Amino acid sequence: MITIGLSRKWPELKVQFEKNLSGLKDDLLTLDRELRVLTSKNSGIAFIGSHPVYGYLANRYQLNHTAVHWEPEQTPNPQQLKTLQEILAGHPAKWMIWEGEPTSESVQKLQAIGMQSLVFAPSANRPRWVILFR
Repeated sequence: MITIGLSRKWPELKVQFEKNLSGLKDDLLTLDRELRVLTSKNSGIAFIGSHPVYGYLANRYQLNHTAVHWEPEQTPNPQQLKTLQEILAGHPAKWMIWEGEPTSESVQKLQAIGMQSLVFAPSANRPRWVILFR
């Protein structure tokens, strides 16, 4: 466990590490409860994930999900849009979930085909504050 390793390296911070772990567990359990309530009310809604990372979310909460691999800072090219429309022919999604804020052009292109955008940051990348522990 990370807390044990950190406590071995910095024993004077053991209590703080344990407190932080407890808070993290509480936060994650609260998020899990909130997602269970939200997804139980909307279990039939299909969505497209802008990244395969959303497979974990879909599996955990039994969501109707298909993924593409689009970066939020890049506007999709015509081939990506064509592929998306082919996916939508068999997967009637109305939402694209992004890991970061998409470009306004991406949002507009999705709106033009009847889709909305939603940002749900999965924290797949190392947060900036991690440098504090180096």
